[in-house]
Amino acid sequence: MAFSDTARRCRDLILNNKAVTFLSVALFAFIISTLALASSNQNKKDAIQQCEAAYNEKMKGPTCSVDIKSGLPDKDPVYLLKQGTSLQLWLPQESSLVWSKSVPQSTLLCAGTGNVIMKTNEVTSQMTCIEGTSFSLGGDVKATAKELECKTNVLPDAIDSGSPCGFEMGQMHHIGFKVSDTELITYIQSCFDSKRSSVLYTIHGLPGAAIKNAVGQVEDSDWIRTGVPSAVNPDNSYKQAQQKDQFTKLLGSAEQANKYITDNHHLIVGHMTPKDDGIFRTWKRATFFYINAVPQWKTIKNGNWKRVETAIQEIAEHFKENLLVIQGTSGVLKLPHQNGAEVPISLEETGIDVPLWTWKIVKSPSKDAGIAFVTLNNPFETKVDNLTPPCDDICANTGFSVTQYKTFSEGYTICCDPDWLVKRVRHAPEEGMARTVLTRNMLPSTRTSCSSSYSDPCHDSCQLKPLPIVVIIELNNKF
Repeated sequence: MAFSDTARRCRDLILNNKAVTFLSVALFAFIISTLALASSNQNKKDAIQQCEAAYNEKMKGPTCSVDIKSGLPDKDPVYLLKQGTSLQLWLPQESSLVWSKSVPQSTLLCAGTGNVIMKTNEVTSQMTCIEGTSFSLGGDVKATAKELECKTNVLPDAIDSGSPCGFEMGQMHHIGFKVSDTELITYIQSCFDSKRSSVLYTIHGLPGAAIKNAVGQVEDSDWIRTGVPSAVNPDNSYKQAQQKDQFTKLLGSAEQANKYITDNHHLIVGHMTPKDDGIFRTWKRATFFYINAVPQWKTIKNGNWKRVETAIQEIAEHFKENLLVIQGTSGVLKLPHQNGAEVPISLEETGIDVPLWTWKIVKSPSKDAGIAFVTLNNPFETKVDNLTPPCDDICANTGFSVTQYKTFSEGYTICCDPDWLVKRVRHAPEEGMARTVLTRNMLPSTRTSCSSSYSDPCHDSCQLKPLPIVVIIELNNKF
């Protein structure tokens, strides 16, 4: 009998036997090993490899893959995975959602009053891979991923957990998606000071392997006030005309207020957890809560704060792992009254404080390494000597120097050891501390080209835009 016939019969025997036992697997391995040892002919080796490949393909089960950027419907559901008995957000480990033998099934969620999955008319449905982009939803219901859409856009929600946070200055709120009246899947945690209606810090996870292939831009949503005390009205107080009235009261005259509130310089709603960190449309829309926002000057939000956000996304792309990202505030901005006295600035008498500094920490779980970026929220400052930042600047030492960071009108920015930041900002969470300070030369060098938007005098070679840090965060919370 020819060797190729033997290998072919071996392959057919295994592929046709659907109840492959441990002994048959062991026998197959023994046969292949014996044939391989007895063979020196390349054709015979090829036959063995074909047999092995066919066997492995049969054993691994069906595989489905859906491109995140192009393969999902406009009214996409929330994609969840089961961990133990609870559900959690699916944090993609690559640029596509992949179902395999280890992940054969996922859960779809269309949150919001009256919202359902169109194919099943249910709020949640189990989604099982058939092959490629085809799935079964139980019974005779089959569909492609593109067809699995919600009746309306998923509506995010937020709850107050009642747990103290931020050195007991605030309470932890959770922003995410309700599965039921008693269960919410968390995307963002917000430590919120209800007494001053001000954010202390927020935490979210950033899947680095998927960030480059995240869905495109979605339209800005209306800001949601869930969790904000009724004593303040952020919808009104963020308006430019209202800011001018408030500054007139705080600074003693309209003339003094006009020095700060102009078409070019005024306060806007500044995301803490940024919209662009969201991989899916549902995640992006969940960032539009006032408990995820602080007043930032327009030139700073669109200047160095945006550069820091972009840097974090690029670090994530390099590490290709889930990042822990924490962002928060420090101090309250003070501006001069017409009599010369320094006055704390808030959008309302009862709260919505304008922070003096905003900061971000990113941290790598694989290296236990992190770095912080701290941005001055005062475009009117002109002298470094007037500043008392919460930590020392280490941008040059870590390789993250950026020329624009020293521009006051765009938000003077420094880099810090995250441990020092956490120690000096008393409401900053200890999760931000790291064993090692992240430096540029710790980044995996996987890119072959880069933007010239940023320069680093410490490095002559092509480099990333300024980056921050990284760690995995558990995104599921059950209430």
